[in-house]
Amino acid sequence: MNIIRTSLGSGILTVLAAVVSFAQDEVVRVETNLVTLNVAVTDKRGNYIHDLDKSHFVVFDNGKKQNIDTFSPFSAPVSIGVVYDMHPAVEERTASVLQALKQFTQKLKGGDEYFVNVFGDRGNLTTDFVPNEEQVRDWVQSGDRKGPTTLYDAIFAASNKVSGMKNPKKILIVLTDGQDHNSEHSLKALRLHLRSVNLPLYSVTFSQENRRMFSYADINRNGPRQTFGVGEASELDRGVLAELSKTSGGQSFEGTMRNRYYLTALCTKVMDEINNQYVIGFYPEEQDGKWHKLKVATINQPGMKYKISSRRGYQSRKALERSRIESSVKLK
Repeated sequence: MNIIRTSLGSGILTVLAAVVSFAQDEVVRVETNLVTLNVAVTDKRGNYIHDLDKSHFVVFDNGKKQNIDTFSPFSAPVSIGVVYDMHPAVEERTASVLQALKQFTQKLKGGDEYFVNVFGDRGNLTTDFVPNEEQVRDWVQSGDRKGPTTLYDAIFAASNKVSGMKNPKKILIVLTDGQDHNSEHSLKALRLHLRSVNLPLYSVTFSQENRRMFSYADINRNGPRQTFGVGEASELDRGVLAELSKTSGGQSFEGTMRNRYYLTALCTKVMDEINNQYVIGFYPEEQDGKWHKLKVATINQPGMKYKISSRRGYQSRKALERSRIESSVKLK
């Protein structure tokens, strides 16, 4: 089990008593090499299978069978981190996102826990409730609070925070336009980190609704006129988020932010998938710093053909680093 040691600093505002605050010298340490997998099992019609236990599964790491050391049923509670990237700040979108998150979190079960991190160019706010527009405006847009103000850094810090939460099921939901703005952490560092902390990432990449449109025609191929937008995330940006989501065992969604009902339904869909997953954990024999392929199968089910959905691999920690992963980036 991950052990997170955190030094809490002073300066928590009384008007925001539930704000989650960390000291500037905070260092997050992960002291385990446990590998966990969120596993969904469905029949040929796509119905989730709920009556399996530890004895019904077998896990292979680079083709070698592993002992299953931890197991949580599909009904286990969930720890959720939500990161909302306000780059660029669009008031209508922010209002819809906050309203959608409030509707979504009201549907969570009693044992579930979550936090919401909102960041922009000038500030960062992390709470264990959904903040309102005034709080976001005062704390994020005013620049009074310190913390990650770039996408990769915010994801890095939030992933560490989710890893330290109590529930066996853990996910990170990222709402963004997909563009990073000079993060301290490189894409490579973030990718390796997410692969090592065993955390599914679900990303929603927004397109601008009111972007300026220009048209062009491919005269070389005599094709129809095409359009492109100015100021929206590029295909490369969206591809990066999709790749991070896929390799971590999550999913990516993209498109225009229609309204809060659309986003609420999207988040609810993610939770429906998570609530129907088992969590399997094992301690690998090798810590070689390489990418390991994973395979999960069901046994003791004669005549049954099930579909298994889970992440396909993980990044092994090196032997000298397996007891400690540190990050100087923190949520405030």
